[in-house]
Amino acid sequence: MKNIKKLLALILVTALCLPFALPAFAADGGVSYAITNPYETVDWDNWNRYRAQLHTHTLYSDGRQNITDVVEAYYALGYDILAITDHGVVNTGWNKKHQMIPVIGYNALIKPFDVKPMSDERYAEITTGADRGGRGMLDVPLGIEMNALNVRKNHVNGYFCGWGQGYLGKEEDYETSIAETEKAGGISVINHPGDFFHANQNRARAYDWNNLMIFADSLLKHPKSCVGVEAFNGFDTADRYDRIIWDNLLMYCIPRGRNVFAFSNDDSHYDDDIGITAEIMLMPENTAEALRTAMETGTFFACSTIARDEMGEDFRGNGNFANVRRITVDDENDVITVDAENADAIEWVADGVVIATGPSISLREHADEIGAYVRFQIKNEGGLLLSQAFICDDGNMQSHLIAEPVPESHPFIVQKLLDLVDMMRRTLLGEALYRKFVLEKD
Repeated sequence: MKNIKKLLALILVTALCLPFALPAFAADGGVSYAITNPYETVDWDNWNRYRAQLHTHTLYSDGRQNITDVVEAYYALGYDILAITDHGVVNTGWNKKHQMIPVIGYNALIKPFDVKPMSDERYAEITTGADRGGRGMLDVPLGIEMNALNVRKNHVNGYFCGWGQGYLGKEEDYETSIAETEKAGGISVINHPGDFFHANQNRARAYDWNNLMIFADSLLKHPKSCVGVEAFNGFDTADRYDRIIWDNLLMYCIPRGRNVFAFSNDDSHYDDDIGITAEIMLMPENTAEALRTAMETGTFFACSTIARDEMGEDFRGNGNFANVRRITVDDENDVITVDAENADAIEWVADGVVIATGPSISLREHADEIGAYVRFQIKNEGGLLLSQAFICDDGNMQSHLIAEPVPESHPFIVQKLLDLVDMMRRTLLGEALYRKFVLEKD
């Protein structure tokens, strides 16, 4: 009798667990998906589109232009949102004197008369759009690029909290800045990930999980505050493979429970850097609160006039990116449709590979090519526009898990030598030599 009861209990548990262990199937026998749409909250008929730039530098750190000139340049180009993110220096307002850091803010010594805030009068005109039909440009509160003095450029942008003033950082340490920003109530973005290990010198580095885990670890530890990574940075040279890195992070992180949003920033230091990239923010109004919500929920597109891998080495867009008028998700039939104007080509990407073209994709027709997500990218004369990832759960997300990399084992003497090299690299000189003779070598 006891054995019969055990058997019945086992059958009951198996029946209850079966839907979670096997893929979901549609009525026609194909795989069915639960689609998480990052744009689900967008009111396409009433929300506006705002052009944002969230990574810039001025004379307050190592930029070559006064803050007034930088703000005026973006304002003239029609940007609606601008974050000043100087190295180790918190932006307290374009019209406020920022606290400079002696090691980074050398411009205070060589250009003492140029380092000054914007006038209160001009600040009021720009933020209200008094001379631009009432379309003001938002001064993003408390922007900063953290880890201010690192050879390896393990830089992190922080917003909305002001942590990191004067913090020079540690080599190869992303976690401290991300964790402290979270504690202070802010949000963060990992900057130019490919530049950290010079992926442009060797494409294979963008696929090496021993490299990528440094990003994945922090993204998984801080799913609410570390909202994403830059998929574009400036002229797309050192970071030409950042879309590969982003796709790989999506493949790793989504089955573990979190999306990773793509950002696109100028990282401007010179006047020629200004206006290469933009985020197109979908928001009900242009306020700091709405911007933060958009960054946290992914209701924006990452755009660039330069996309070397996708558009070619010599392509230069004019910045008139496609206008996405609406995104529709048909949950019953597992179809995602994009209504876009000024779109020359719409491509659908899964696991870093273009699997379909056109305004719609049927997930069921491409089930063999889809892992945990799809995203779209739109090409036109303006450049490349990237959507955020649509999570595609076929009911068996565990099958898409990428295993954690296993550290390579070495003989005792070799390991001790590697430990010694690692210790030496924790110094500025050691990291500089490593970057020069290892990372920058083909």
